[in-house]
Amino acid sequence: MGIKDFYDAMGVVGSLLILFGFYRTSIGRWSGRSLFYELDNLAGAVLVVIYQLHYHVYYTVILNAVWAIVAIRGLTSMAERRTLVPKPKRKSRSKSKPKHSHSYRRA
Repeated sequence: MGIKDFYDAMGVVGSLLILFGFYRTSIGRWSGRSLFYELDNLAGAVLVVIYQLHYHVYYTVILNAVWAIVAIRGLTSMAERRTLVPKPKRKSRSKSKPKHSHSYRRA
């Protein structure tokens, strides 16, 4: 496997990652705000940009660089939301029976 094959594999894997994220979002498995979707897009865009730079395909580098920047912004936004929003407290479940049970009545 030569260096050309290595860069070709990077381009193919990057493209498949982007398409996989698009597919998973389209069928409802991931949301557009999920961590996996953002990581998938970031990894795919970075791999495709490296591939394009190696082959001097500069006219599409801008598209994939912006794609990566948007994914990074999505990840930072997700991190900000996690630090700003407090986790809801869980209600304690008592094992005592409710005071007013109307499940049966005696006549």
